Amino acid sequence: MKTYIKIGLTVMLMAAFFLLSGFRAQTIIHDDGSETQDVLKVSETTAGQKKLRSDADEFQKRNYTIMDYSNGNGEGFRAMKTITKEGANKSSVDRIVHKTHDGLICSTYYIDYKYDADSLQSLRLGMSMDENDADLEYIISFPSGTRVVSNSTKADNQGSTYMWSLQNSNPTTIKLQATVWHKLFIYIALFLIVAIVFLILIMEHRRKNVISWKQAAHMRKVEMMLLCIPVVILGYMGYEYYVGTHVTADTLAKVSQQQQEELLESREEDQRLNNADAQKQRVGEKAASMIRSKTAEISSSLRELNRNYQSGSISQSSARSEARSLASQARNLLDSSKDLSEADRDVLQQLVDRLVDEAESIGSGPSPAAERRTPTVTEEPQRSERVTETPKSTQSDTTSTDSSSAKTSDSGKTDSSAKNTDKTR
Repeated sequence: MKTYIKIGLTVMLMAAFFLLSGFRAQTIIHDDGSETQDVLKVSETTAGQKKLRSDADEFQKRNYTIMDYSNGNGEGFRAMKTITKEGANKSSVDRIVHKTHDGLICSTYYIDYKYDADSLQSLRLGMSMDENDADLEYIISFPSGTRVVSNSTKADNQGSTYMWSLQNSNPTTIKLQATVWHKLFIYIALFLIVAIVFLILIMEHRRKNVISWKQAAHMRKVEMMLLCIPVVILGYMGYEYYVGTHVTADTLAKVSQQQQEELLESREEDQRLNNADAQKQRVGEKAASMIRSKTAEISSSLRELNRNYQSGSISQSSARSEARSLASQARNLLDSSKDLSEADRDVLQQLVDRLVDEAESIGSGPSPAAERRTPTVTEEPQRSERVTETPKSTQSDTTSTDSSSAKTSDSGKTDSSAKNTDKTR
């Protein structure tokens, strides 16, 4: 291949990688029959990225490996899970790919799925991220040399990768039939056929030189028996070729059976998830109840400590020390429990904050009992001033009383003299 062609193909693949949709599901079929599920979900907006967290949690519950991911279309997560050959024999995890034949020479994968608005929920892929005019880009990849017949409009035949751009508002049927050839077993079978034929030719050459008629007849029987082995191998290869490349009634029956098994597995998985959620909720409620009882004990201890401090039974330093210890216990309550829900954690956080504030308020000021027992420095001078001012005020009151009585007598004398004068007249 020429250099400029290689460069052009590299640029095209890089451009295809950067133009991946924000929501992509991919199934990778490996040579050993195992399958890898790869779901990529990204969003350009912050609100969309927050909504993707619930989808990431859902995939994590189903034992997918979650990784942060970003490309030209935004940021999000990538969920990956590989199932073994034994698990992949029944069906693909995403309920689209069905393995209808698994033989020594080849394995057959079959897809006949109608994508509609309810498919995301049934496929357990979460919510869609509308991007590149597609709600979902479904990609399936096979090993090189796979024989594929599909209705995919975007296909990389060299890499055996096929993609469908799907929209919820436009129901689309995905059709695909792929035959993955197990090259190792094919090479082993061809080697056995060539080796057996070569051995028969050698035996035939030796048989012609044998003088004994009985020995020649025995060698002819052995040659005929050995010739049966290549015929059996070629017959089996022809059978697997037909089964692996044709959709038969048996194939459709296997698909129907796998769909029933998938439905049963889906219900069992829902039951397991519901049981796990219920168990988690019970554990969270138990942890919240335990924390509430401990906070009630701490609150009672704080009230008792505050009463003792108000009555003067303990000193200020002792009260502050015990209050700090109780506040530390309150802070450690939430850190010690990881099974709380967000709602319970918020409510208990408020309760703990209130207990901490109450604990920090104890011992912050002087004890009221100490105030009653010990007069303050400002009160002593005031009392002494009141004691010294008392005689002065008494003396001034006596003086004012004498002067008022004197005035009264003088006024009485004046009035009597005035009356005598009137009588003389």
